[in-house]
Amino acid sequence: MSTFKELSRLINVSDLCEPFIGEFDSSEDVAGVYDQWMCTCSTKDIDPTEPLALVKKNGKTIGTIIHEDLDEYKSSDGFKKIEECNINHINVDSIISSDTPSLEAVRIICSGASSEYLVLSENQFIGYLEYEHFNKLSFRMCLFALLIEIEQLMMKIPKSNPAIFLKHLSENRLNYAKTQYKRSEYSFDNEGREYGSNLIDCTTFCDKFTMLRKDSSIKQKCPNIKDKSNIGIAEKLRNSLAHPDSKESGQLSIKSEQMIPFIQWIEGLQKQLYEASSPEFIIL
Repeated sequence: MSTFKELSRLINVSDLCEPFIGEFDSSEDVAGVYDQWMCTCSTKDIDPTEPLALVKKNGKTIGTIIHEDLDEYKSSDGFKKIEECNINHINVDSIISSDTPSLEAVRIICSGASSEYLVLSENQFIGYLEYEHFNKLSFRMCLFALLIEIEQLMMKIPKSNPAIFLKHLSENRLNYAKTQYKRSEYSFDNEGREYGSNLIDCTTFCDKFTMLRKDSSIKQKCPNIKDKSNIGIAEKLRNSLAHPDSKESGQLSIKSEQMIPFIQWIEGLQKQLYEASSPEFIIL
């Protein structure tokens, strides 16, 4: 089992979901709940428009509300009750178990059936799950593990014959790798040339794709290597996971509608690269 599959099995929905901001009875006044909501958000320093709250009636959970629902009614004449708000009533199709593995969960979330799921642990709702929650460190580790595994496989094949594969790089990209080679303080041979195997270590994620994609035998064995669109997604995702900046810290660099096709593509590529890196296929 790959590291990605193992991690995505161990990390489940309970590791990813967000807790509710609170639980309120449907008979409570909107104004009072609104004040509690704002106070909690202020204390936790969070955007009040982001969380969900559970709504109960006679001790039974009947649905959820968001800040917009309260904001709409808090200034109404009289004392509006929560039950008069736009409660999002529970739908059995929008419930997910807390022990659902993360890979299965992301497939469910990205299916488009619902944008958010209530998380059930035994007989209690413990939080909610949205696509944005897969940006948490635990699932980022899963994706990064997958991309690192791919990169390691992409290094193994060129290292079987560095001279052939390095010729597939443009002069600029080769010079970039040579610059990184010097910075890494690798040794040079007696004629002052870089050792090809170490030079491949100094190529970028995208350069490794280029070396393989331009080799006719590899393209035949690994048809997924020709998919430039998913290669672009992989490069952007890999860089954002390895070097997150403030703009990317709150969201994944891959859209929800891209996630499942991308995972299917990259897992297929992983299998193809494993086969292509087997001793009987290695280019000599």
